[in-house]
Amino acid sequence: MVNPSTTPKELGNLLEIFRLALAVHTATETRVIETLLQRISGPGTLRLIADQCRHEHVEQRAAADALTVLRPGSIGWYESALELRVHLLDHTARADYARFTLDDHVPVEIQHTLAKEYAVERMRVLSSTSPIREAQRRMAAFG
Repeated sequence: MVNPSTTPKELGNLLEIFRLALAVHTATETRVIETLLQRISGPGTLRLIADQCRHEHVEQRAAADALTVLRPGSIGWYESALELRVHLLDHTARADYARFTLDDHVPVEIQHTLAKEYAVERMRVLSSTSPIREAQRRMAAFG
């Protein structure tokens, strides 16, 4: 979405695909984190990671939504797309920290179970009639 050689129509399509993928990821991860926090009463660090993740998803969704009102291919579009990219890169960088924290505080069996639940939940969200609405509902219930 930041490549200037991509046509405006393709940029619009990429944005819609991204918004759907983000909704599926957000709804799924919210449910799995919720499950984790119910199973593990562990350190406050896990709750902090969950809250940070939720906050980052809200920022990502807001950045993606901001693109919907801009003309694909405009200067404003590229500025906003780059801002979204920074949000995603930051989120990805923190994923390593979260993984190490899980390794330190969550038994391997529960980690494997959660990974399986993530895969199943992702398919459940994808099969819903509106993954974006489902993500918004779950985020509101979790936060």
